[in-house]
Amino acid sequence: MVRVACSVVRDWMWVFAAAVVVLAGCATRSTEVMEVEGLPTAEALPTVPALAAGRTVLADGRLESPYPPLALGFGGGVSGHVLTITVRPGDVVQAGDLLALLDDTDLRQAVDDARLALDRATVDRDLAQAQWERDVANAEEALAAAQRALTTAQLQVSTTAVEEARTALERARQAEANALQQYNDAYNRRWEPQEIISAYYDGWQRAVRERELAELRLADAEDAASVGYLQAQGPAADVARAQRARDALQAGLAPAYDRAVEDAQRRLADAEEALTHARLAAPWAAIVLSVDVAPAATVGAGTPVVTLLDIQDGLRFVTQNLSEQHVAAIRPGQRAVVTLRAFPDTPLEGTVEAVVPLTGQAAPTDARFAVHMRLAAGDLPLLPGLTGRVEIFIEH
Repeated sequence: MVRVACSVVRDWMWVFAAAVVVLAGCATRSTEVMEVEGLPTAEALPTVPALAAGRTVLADGRLESPYPPLALGFGGGVSGHVLTITVRPGDVVQAGDLLALLDDTDLRQAVDDARLALDRATVDRDLAQAQWERDVANAEEALAAAQRALTTAQLQVSTTAVEEARTALERARQAEANALQQYNDAYNRRWEPQEIISAYYDGWQRAVRERELAELRLADAEDAASVGYLQAQGPAADVARAQRARDALQAGLAPAYDRAVEDAQRRLADAEEALTHARLAAPWAAIVLSVDVAPAATVGAGTPVVTLLDIQDGLRFVTQNLSEQHVAAIRPGQRAVVTLRAFPDTPLEGTVEAVVPLTGQAAPTDARFAVHMRLAAGDLPLLPGLTGRVEIFIEH
């Protein structure tokens, strides 16, 4: 009985040890599976192999662009007939690829007209500039000529004759005074012979006549100087007019010519800018979702022509409708592996980019979240809407 009891005890001990080993292996990794409504369950896709000890969160989702669709039309306020559309729905285009062309006949004519107007305005300004330079040269020459004429007239108005006449008059007056004094002295002495007194008298009278002639010569000289001064007034007025004409030209060419050229340049730039908008190009890498007009259709400014979905920054794998408990341990930067149903044998490496709350929930207790995964660059032809499963690795 003792041996039997011991044997039974040994058997149970082996069973217990085996159970402990199994439980220890199971404890190294646990998996939470989160399913999105409308998508197949986790069993429809293979799971990736475990890499490190930790917890793995599974969730279904789909590829989405981080940006909403954008309807594009011809910009710059242009309108007209659509000449051609070069894309179809589903096409993948790169930045700068042609999407549609507008009939640009009128736009090109507007550019030609604006360029011709600019040429005319430029020629008019150049001609006016040349004429202004000639006018300035003529004004300078006229001023120089007027100044020379004034100098000549001023030289002709000599004050030497007046000064000489004035000096001669002073000497004549002094001689008259001396002669009068001599006559008076001889007359007052009375003992002088009458002939001597008469001689002094005659000398005094000659001095009077000389003084009167000197006065007449001074008056004539002053009259001549006055006439010369008056004659110099004409050249002086000519100099003043020439200076005013020259000063008026110093301001330069009339600003209206430069304004006309600037306006023509602006109109040409606007016409050329409008012409560039006759070509509708993709602003970034995108997928064509729809073509919204037909060739030869008439479109107005801003009429949608094509609708694009931006894939320039790459697609995101986005889970939907996850609860607070599901996302509690998910953080940006965590490693994720996405397996798409379209490519079940090619798992895609990714990284958790954001945990985004879904707005518009009925109550705070019913909060839902979406997890966005950025995928590493690869060669697969990924398209928005492809569904699959992500496995997010969460460290302890």
